Amino acid sequence: MIRNIRRVALILGAALLGSHFMLAALSQAPLSPAKLRYHGPVNEYLEPYFTQNWLLFAPVPLSDDQGVLARVKCGSGTVTRYYDVTSQHIERVQESRFFPSRMSRLVTNSLQQIHNTDEVMERYREKAQNDKKPLPPLMPHEKASRDEAVDFLSRYASDELPHACGGDRPHAVQVRMYVHELPPWSRRDQPADSGKVSVEDFPWREVESL
Repeated sequence: MIRNIRRVALILGAALLGSHFMLAALSQAPLSPAKLRYHGPVNEYLEPYFTQNWLLFAPVPLSDDQGVLARVKCGSGTVTRYYDVTSQHIERVQESRFFPSRMSRLVTNSLQQIHNTDEVMERYREKAQNDKKPLPPLMPHEKASRDEAVDFLSRYASDELPHACGGDRPHAVQVRMYVHELPPWSRRDQPADSGKVSVEDFPWREVESL
């Protein structure tokens, strides 16, 4: 009886270990249709909580300034101007270095989530761009992560603008993301070179659905 239990445990352990190594090998294999098809489940198994890379130990130097603007649509149909919902929290961080506010991290983390793409697909898109071929669309898990970040930013922006409609609760909110690419260090003293600014407007989100 004990021998049979040991044999079953040995077989199950070998099967689990073999499955683990098979999934790990697939994650490191060259780009292929099978890797694209099963990358989502494999990535969820190997990296259940966060992506494991070297960014923690070798972060990318700051090369741009990112932030969020937002406008709301009131119940009467009036659309307000865009409000800056980022700078005030960054100023609070700069004013208190020892006990800084963490509100600014809500925006920066969401922007990172929007920009973060699958590493395999990122290499594939770079290759397609270099070959001047059409870029592949976002994978389902990439689109879901991006939509989740936009919903969070929309909810955050609506909470930051409670009086934009004159005391009434906003009906909908639209978020605009801006990226200001800072000029190179060698041209930091040239006033004419202020860097390139790009913006992206996300779809309107109804406040009640956030």
